[in-house]
Amino acid sequence: MLNEKRISEQKNIKEAGLSLVELMVSITVFLIFISAVYGVLRLGGIQKSTINSQTEVIKNLRVSLNTIGRDAMNAGLGYSRVGGYVPDNLSNARMGLTADGDASHDLLTAIISGNNVNSNNSLPSTLKTDVISFAYRDMTFNNGAPIELINSATYGSNGVTISTANNAAANAKPYDLYIISDGTRTSVALATSIPDSNTLRFETGDPLGINMLYSGSTDTRSKLISCTSFSSECMDYTNRVTAKKVFWVSYSLMADGTLIRTTFGNNTNAAATAQIQTQAIAYNIQNMQIKYLLTDGTVTEDPSNNGVNQTQLNSVVQIEVIISAKVQVKEGGVNIDKVVDLSSTFSTRNLAYDID
Repeated sequence: MLNEKRISEQKNIKEAGLSLVELMVSITVFLIFISAVYGVLRLGGIQKSTINSQTEVIKNLRVSLNTIGRDAMNAGLGYSRVGGYVPDNLSNARMGLTADGDASHDLLTAIISGNNVNSNNSLPSTLKTDVISFAYRDMTFNNGAPIELINSATYGSNGVTISTANNAAANAKPYDLYIISDGTRTSVALATSIPDSNTLRFETGDPLGINMLYSGSTDTRSKLISCTSFSSECMDYTNRVTAKKVFWVSYSLMADGTLIRTTFGNNTNAAATAQIQTQAIAYNIQNMQIKYLLTDGTVTEDPSNNGVNQTQLNSVVQIEVIISAKVQVKEGGVNIDKVVDLSSTFSTRNLAYDID
């Protein structure tokens, strides 16, 4: 009987289960474990979201830099070693640069720099973003051959008419942008009409504001006119004068953070109002800064000294483009804006590479 009683008591002890204290301890340990797992998973989710955001931003920055790089490496190809004459302060009108303070013709060089030009809503009012433009020859135009010009004449009071020979203007279109040179004197102009296959007209009031009058003061007169006593103020049409179609593009950052590529002219079969085209390259960009390496080893942010020394722009051998973009990440349950910077350096190897 005694043994049976002990066996019964041991059986009851085994079937009694966990006490309340043991149950509470078990639940507490379980909750701590679950909380730890949740914390790890949540941290992983935040990090994944942050990485995805940064990856997308970096991808956009790389696309932007690649787009700028293509034009940078083409800059000057078949263009001009010194640039072409254009009206005074054309870059001010087209790119928003500061007026140069004189009344004489400017040069449209293969690279035009604009240091601290545009405001950005994401930056303090004291900080501004850069602007840059590139010019280079269209090697697909006219089967790679320039148009041969033989004479220029007045076109009423509206501008200049230039004659060609042997139907040389057959492939020309209204609003083609040309660099015209006699080997010594060079000018950039926009064809406003093509009366026939041997005639080009460059009228004032063009959509770029780049054409000038046939007559007038030295500072306002077109460089395309012919004259008998040849100087820097006219073309020597007794020599070989050529017109080469060129591209002119610029990059700038709008106040809302949109990085845009602007093209000037060459919009075939389009109206005059469509000759300045803008294309959005990237969004949510905070800053764009550009540095220039010159042939003498100097690194500068403003090689032209605010347009005073335009010829210095022909000494650029490399440009470094730094683009910054905002990315929003979550830290401690709070959204925080961080800045991602990306930069690339491009060689301007074609800056003085002329092609006839």
